[in-house]
Amino acid sequence: MTKQPLKICILAAASSSHTYLQCGILRDFGHEVTLVSPDKGRVPEGVMYVCCDVENRSGLSGKLRWLKAIYDGVKSVHADVYHAHYAAELTTWMAAFLNKRPFVISCLGGDVLFEEQGTQGPIGQWLTIKALKKCDHITVVSNFLGDAVKHFGISQNKIERVVWGVNHQVFYPLDNKNALRSVWSVDEKAQVIFSPRMLKPFYNQMMMLDILQQVVEKFPHVVLVFATYNQELTYRHDIDKRITELGLNDHVRFAPPMNQPEMMQAYNSADLVLSLSPSDGTPVSVMEAMACGTPVVMADLERYKEFSTHKETGWFTKITVPDVVDALSTLLEDQTLYNSIKVKGQALVKEKADLHSQSRLLEEISYRLLEQS
Repeated sequence: MTKQPLKICILAAASSSHTYLQCGILRDFGHEVTLVSPDKGRVPEGVMYVCCDVENRSGLSGKLRWLKAIYDGVKSVHADVYHAHYAAELTTWMAAFLNKRPFVISCLGGDVLFEEQGTQGPIGQWLTIKALKKCDHITVVSNFLGDAVKHFGISQNKIERVVWGVNHQVFYPLDNKNALRSVWSVDEKAQVIFSPRMLKPFYNQMMMLDILQQVVEKFPHVVLVFATYNQELTYRHDIDKRITELGLNDHVRFAPPMNQPEMMQAYNSADLVLSLSPSDGTPVSVMEAMACGTPVVMADLERYKEFSTHKETGWFTKITVPDVVDALSTLLEDQTLYNSIKVKGQALVKEKADLHSQSRLLEEISYRLLEQS
């Protein structure tokens, strides 16, 4: 029996490229999609857009006007199901306050790992937990994250694993591995390490410079490329200063904010991707790199091991200079191991982290909740 298309309200930031992809996929499934966003951004053609941003959010009056716009925006949408794509977000909290049902919240990592990542203040944490308890269903990107949500007093029956993953129509290997090297002023023979995470202290880019200094001694043509999306300007200033102190100006590049096709080219232009976050959910950037056939050196977090395997589909490392230097040096030297991780990592993401098939799980959850309501 053919199921009727749904009216789906997505509650998420329009400024996120992942929001753009998710809305487009659900639209392509034949559903009527409306995005309610607290900020400005772009949406796929055919997706209705309720932007709740206001001019000048500063000060109490600005914040109150913004909150009123979010209240009006969320209240205005009448849908079959409401899906919030981040637990700790204003439109998520507002949907819970307005008792929008059926209501699904997807937890991605920092939105619920309060103690690890220091996210949210007491009020934000309270509002997030309140929304999670009030909603009808919760998706998590890992079992580890599911345990974190259960710690709030939420039943396992309400929690389901949805990895989300990668759009393989956007992220795939290129025959030309030098797509952005000329833009970065990097020689095609150089060994490129790409750091795709936001340029903030939490992601340990300063430590990466100390790591790079040692790697350069063994591999004199290596270049480290930092993504600068959502960079913290004071941290960027400190990074620039440290680069000069270490004499690494010829070995560091900064990539401007990139859209998803450009990120695909960036992964393809790199020999390795480096991610040293001390806390995480299941980072999409890691899976995107793997989908492009670029091996990833990542922090040795147990939650990653639900998805990837050390020295088979990725390389796990302690977040210390000697350990990361050893990881990078080994993969830059051992071509057999490098190629094995490249092939197996790409196959893993294609099998277990396909965004389209994972979005079908959200669709199934939506139909199930409607039948129960």
